[in-house]
Amino acid sequence: MDLQLREKIILVTGGSKGLGLACAKLIALEGATVFIASRNEKHLRSAAASIMKESGGTVSWFKCDVSKESEISSLASDIMKSNGGIDGMVINAGGPPPGGAITISEEDWRQALSQNLLSAVRLCKAFVPSMKERGGGRVVAITSVSAKQPIENLVLSNTTRLGVIGYLKTLAGEVGKDGILINSVLPGPTLTGRLEGLLEDQARRQDRTVAAVKEERQQAIPVGRFGKPSELAALVTFLISSRNSYITGQAIAVDGGYVQFPL
Repeated sequence: MDLQLREKIILVTGGSKGLGLACAKLIALEGATVFIASRNEKHLRSAAASIMKESGGTVSWFKCDVSKESEISSLASDIMKSNGGIDGMVINAGGPPPGGAITISEEDWRQALSQNLLSAVRLCKAFVPSMKERGGGRVVAITSVSAKQPIENLVLSNTTRLGVIGYLKTLAGEVGKDGILINSVLPGPTLTGRLEGLLEDQARRQDRTVAAVKEERQQAIPVGRFGKPSELAALVTFLISSRNSYITGQAIAVDGGYVQFPL
């Protein structure tokens, strides 16, 4: 299927590694011009080179910490000046640290709200108007199944991911008639550096081996294994494309059946 992404400009934040990089690669393979942004210049350069090698496409990178309003403003200014806007945006940011509902510090709350909730608000305010001027666009946010089924010791993720979904569903209702479709994709346990860190944290807290924790977590997934970044990227790439013409305001889990109750 031709996803009609050729000549489209797609921005992927958090695009230098993990789920963001997997999405950027697949979108580039479909012929789009890809912009990636993240905090680490070394990772950005490596990711851009990898994407161009695999896709033969055009990739530009921008150093940007999406938890900072000033850096999002600079990112938007640079892109508007050079390209006049974008056709689609994948919103992705690193997950907040683990912790319980009572023990998380005020500073951790502030950082998580800036990084995982306000970043989505600010990115949409910066780029959705240009999509409207270009006749339409697509936004896909990568959140977490923690928004549907809270995960033990991840109160920051459980809370901020719900906020992102609520904001984007509201925005989707406001801009649907402008040809702008907005959705959230909720990864379940997926093989990334983030998951490895969480498994190690759980093993330390429970005085168990990482292997034992990993096996237990996989047994809780109906398909019996962790997801691959490329599996999430496949859905994101469809939703960011023109082939998606009637899906908006949705929060779709990619989790191998991990979420057990219907929300």
